[in-house]
Amino acid sequence: MLSRLIFDNTIPLERQAIVTSAKATTWSAMQDCAKSILHSVEPLRDRRVGLAFAPRAESYAALAALERLSCDVFLFDAYVRSEESLRLAGKLRLAGLLVPPINGGCRDFELHELPDEEPGGGDSSVTILTSGSTGEPKAVRHSWETLSRPIRKYPGDRAPRWLLTYRPNLYAGLQVALQCLADRGTLVIPEADSDPQSTAQFMLATGVEYVSATPSHWRRLLMFADPDLLARIPMVQITLGGEVVDQAVLDRLRRIFPEARLVHIYATTEMGRCFSVSDGLAGFPESYLQAAIQPDGVELKIENGELMIRSANSMRMYDPYCSHPEMADWFATGDVVEIRDSRVYFAGRKSDMINVAGSKVYPIEVERVIRTVPGVSDVRVFGRASSIAGELVACEIVPETGQDTEVLQSLVARTCRDRLSSPQQPRLMNFVARIDLSAAGKTLRARA
Repeated sequence: MLSRLIFDNTIPLERQAIVTSAKATTWSAMQDCAKSILHSVEPLRDRRVGLAFAPRAESYAALAALERLSCDVFLFDAYVRSEESLRLAGKLRLAGLLVPPINGGCRDFELHELPDEEPGGGDSSVTILTSGSTGEPKAVRHSWETLSRPIRKYPGDRAPRWLLTYRPNLYAGLQVALQCLADRGTLVIPEADSDPQSTAQFMLATGVEYVSATPSHWRRLLMFADPDLLARIPMVQITLGGEVVDQAVLDRLRRIFPEARLVHIYATTEMGRCFSVSDGLAGFPESYLQAAIQPDGVELKIENGELMIRSANSMRMYDPYCSHPEMADWFATGDVVEIRDSRVYFAGRKSDMINVAGSKVYPIEVERVIRTVPGVSDVRVFGRASSIAGELVACEIVPETGQDTEVLQSLVARTCRDRLSSPQQPRLMNFVARIDLSAAGKTLRARA
C-alpha cells in the first residue's frame, strides 16, 4: 500500500508529505528518495530485512521501496542501541539490518549483513516488534492488506495535516501515517523529546488538524502547554488510543477544543484496529458485544472479566523465530472490563494488577479517584514490593503549580480513605514534576 501511495504520479507533487522541525519534504522529493533507495537495495528483493525506522521522510521512502521489492520487512526502533538491534535481527534470521544515515539523505543507507539468513516469503509482509511480558520483543507479522483495511479515506482532496505522536515503527504509528498519506495529506513529526509547550507551538505553526495520541500524552499536553495556545490550533479531530480513556481527559479536551470531533480507538498490535467510540463518553456501549453491529469483521466478548477479540484486521502470525505460540481463535487482550448501565468500562490491564495480600487492585481505578482531588495534575499508581502483604499500592503525583504538597498529601489520603477499599489505598506517596511515559507514549507501570 505505501509503495503505491509514494510511487503514484497523480499526487500533487509539490504538496508537503512529511514535515519535521528540520525540514519539509514534498511528495515529489519522497518519490525521488524512494526511487533512489529502490535502486540501491535491489539485491534485497524477496528477502527478510530489518529496517531501523527513524521518524523521517527517508524511512517511509525506504519502507515503500522494500515493499516494492516484495521484502518481508521487520521494523526496528531507530532509537534502540545498534548492538541490541543487530542481536535481535540475528535471532530472527534476517538478511541484514538497513540503517538510515544519521544526518538524513536517501543515498547513504547502511546495510549490516547477517550470516544466518532464513529465506523470505516474497510477499511484502510487515513485522512489528513490540515488547512482551518477558522483555523479549514479540514479532507480529501483518500483511499490507491487514494494515490498510482500517484506513478510511476522506472524500475529495482535503489533504489533512496529521501529527505523529507515536513511534513510527509501532502499529499505532503506522496507522496514523497510512491514514494521512492515503488522503495525500501531510504528516507532521515533532522532535521525540519535545516538551509540551514546544509541541503545541509546532502544531500551531504547521497547521495540524488531526492528532492521535495516548491519554497520557494528551494529559501532559493539557497540563504543561498554554491553554490559549492550544485553543488556537485548528483541530478537526482528536483521537485517543493505546490506554484506558477516562471521562476526565475527554471532558478537558472538549473544553479546550469544543469544535473538534473526539474519538477513542481500541486496537492491539496483534488484532489491529477493533472499534472506535465517538460519543464523548468513557468505555463503549454494551451493544458492541453483539457481532451484528461490528461491520469490519470484528467480534467482541467478555470471558471471566477479560475482553476477548476475533478480528479480520488481525495479524497473520507471530514470526517463528520470536518464540511465541500460534494464536488461538479468540485473542485474550489482557484488558479487564465490567458492565455498568449498558456500558462496558475498562478496569485495567491484568498485567498491571497489584496483589495486596490477596486482594486485586487495578491502578487505573485508584488513579481515577486521585485525579478528582483539587490540586492534582496527574498521577501514576503502581505496585511496591512488601515483605508482609506481597505488594502495596504506591503512587507518584504531579501537583498543580504552587500547590502545598503537605496539604495535598493529606487531601489525597482523606479522599482515598473515603472512596477506596483498604487494599486500594496508597501506602506510599511521592510528588514528582512529571510522569514518565514509555516509548509507546503510555504511563509506565513498572513495579518498584
